[in-house]
Amino acid sequence: MDDRQLLRQLQKKSRGALEAAIAQYGAYVLAVIRNRSRGVLTPEDHEEIASDVFLSLWRGAAHIERGQLRPWLGAVARNQTAEAMRKKDVFLPLEDDTLITLDRLWEQMVEKERCEALARALGALPEEDREIFYRFYDLSQTTAQIADELHLNASTVRSRLMRGRETLRKLLSKGGLFHEDDVG
Repeated sequence: MDDRQLLRQLQKKSRGALEAAIAQYGAYVLAVIRNRSRGVLTPEDHEEIASDVFLSLWRGAAHIERGQLRPWLGAVARNQTAEAMRKKDVFLPLEDDTLITLDRLWEQMVEKERCEALARALGALPEEDREIFYRFYDLSQTTAQIADELHLNASTVRSRLMRGRETLRKLLSKGGLFHEDDVG
């Protein structure tokens, strides 16, 4: 069952829809929870949080927009994990490599400048191309899914992604914030 059908079934409170959502996204939700808690919660805690996430899905499916199911589940899983950690009064350990140094501050400043430049460059793209980039990079949709939802040909989506990346590369290179050796 694809995401659109699954979301419709959840919104209608159809029998079996929640089980289908758990089967399709259970591993993803547990991975988000494990990554967010980084070993300070037990596997039982993970299962309980995942149950809460899917209960929230059942109750809140009517408020989820098409194409937003996976990001919604990820956000709820992260928030529920943070809340569980607060309730249990457990915190992530501070590791030596996360201590802030001047080098790290400099890296953060440069990264912030790059993000701002990227946002400006994305703003220079046509609105439909920005939508395609958002769906592809932020929502992790395939070109086929994007094409279907935006009523485009899949090759058109791929072409727009390629041209958009080239436009971004040129704009960011011009600003000095992108170098060919920055990408693998």
